[in-house]
Amino acid sequence: MRRLAPLICLALTHTLVDTCALLVAPLWPRLNTVYAFSVAGLSLAFIVQSLPTSVSQVIFGYFRDRRPNPLWLWLGPSMAAVFLTSIGLIEQRSVLFALLIIGGIGVGAFHPEAAVLAGRLIPGERTKGISMFMFGGSLGLALGPILSGIVVGGWSVTENRTIGGWGLPGLVVLMVPVLIAIFALRKIGGLAEAAAALDRQSVEDAAARAESTSASATLREMLEGRLGFAAVLLLVCSLRLVPNMAMDKVLAFTLKQSRWGYDEAMIGVAQSVFLIAASVGMFFMVFRFRAGLEKTFMVACPLLAIPLMLILGWQDCPAWLLFTSVALSGLLLWGTSPAMVSYAQQQLPKGAGFASALTMGMAWGIGGLIQAPLTSYFESVGNPQLTFIACVPCLLIAGIVAAFMPSSPPVAVEQPS
Repeated sequence: MRRLAPLICLALTHTLVDTCALLVAPLWPRLNTVYAFSVAGLSLAFIVQSLPTSVSQVIFGYFRDRRPNPLWLWLGPSMAAVFLTSIGLIEQRSVLFALLIIGGIGVGAFHPEAAVLAGRLIPGERTKGISMFMFGGSLGLALGPILSGIVVGGWSVTENRTIGGWGLPGLVVLMVPVLIAIFALRKIGGLAEAAAALDRQSVEDAAARAESTSASATLREMLEGRLGFAAVLLLVCSLRLVPNMAMDKVLAFTLKQSRWGYDEAMIGVAQSVFLIAASVGMFFMVFRFRAGLEKTFMVACPLLAIPLMLILGWQDCPAWLLFTSVALSGLLLWGTSPAMVSYAQQQLPKGAGFASALTMGMAWGIGGLIQAPLTSYFESVGNPQLTFIACVPCLLIAGIVAAFMPSSPPVAVEQPS
């Protein structure tokens, strides 16, 4: 019970961080109008928004294994809150990019330190701790687009009463309450003290020292000479994640078009349907998933999602079918993503941390790089929905290549004791 309060506070901090991370999600049409992006400019904006978070997670995760620093448990969230709520206050494109980069680094800096702490707060129940931590993040991912849409675009409560609707500068009203919540959770949960105590315990524990020695292995030792396999794994995971990275942006541009005419609040709701479905999928994976089916999920889920992409790319798709397909896509593509992380750790047991960074950080970043030019091009020709159809080859290749990957850890690899 003593460690439950820090875990709950850590999960709620994760909620705040990921809320900030997706505040921009329903605002892309408005930003595209304000900044008059070219095709290349809009593509660059997508990359600037997504890549720093992915890359910084890998970097901070690498250094976290060598020198833990609880400072990032509050400094990372604070950076995200300050910089990502300020994007509506400026008019220079370069400053917008700088705010997105620094805020994204703050988001990325928080995750490795927090994920390790979450896995250690309940002794012998690492999966439960991480599951609660991930659920907190999924709540934030679902809340961010809705909150941003209401603050910027407004929500009509009655005919004469609207909540929010303060335009892009209105995002800054979220900064102070989020910062207060971050520091309140840090104080209530004693997060820094809990992290420091667990790190001291690890230093004194022989098993932890052995794990630390393994963590300091070179990259070549982590991969055990399987660089080709790691490259193929990265390719499969990156292609599988292309629709995930494109979903919020394509939905924003599609639903803003005259046929739909949705405002930012309704766009945020649509984006949150995808993320809420992903949360449901993750809980299914935690409580119902059977070990040994990781490869099956990696093969089947991308292939099963192909018909959904075709439906989403259908210009005359009715609203009920579009929202249903969005939800099912969230279940299949995001909700089952823990399977690919688990598969990577099984295949690279001596570099489990690097395997996680590969599938949770680098793959997401590369998926974002692939979707950026696709989304910006189809938006420039007035048909952003076609981006979904352009994702089909990515899913097809991911599923087919995954079918030829090993089904279980190689016998030659020494399993950790």
